[in-house]
Amino acid sequence: MIYVQSPQKRDFIKELLDGQTVDGCKFTFAKMDGMKIYFETEGVELEKAVSIAKSEVKKSKYGPALYFTVQIAK
Repeated sequence: MIYVQSPQKRDFIKELLDGQTVDGCKFTFAKMDGMKIYFETEGVELEKAVSIAKSEVKKSKYGPALYFTVQIAK
């Protein structure tokens, strides 16, 4: 499981990734807890899923202006 932490546009990020398959990685929304949006991932290692999620958010229409982090959930 990974999470995206962002103080803004959490619903946008959720909709951007939920149900999407990118480079063999499928993202499924798990839960939202404060500023963290958790996703289950399938198809790739967690480190690769973090990289893919970060890239997808960065290239979205709000990505360049958002402050966010993507990490593996412990």
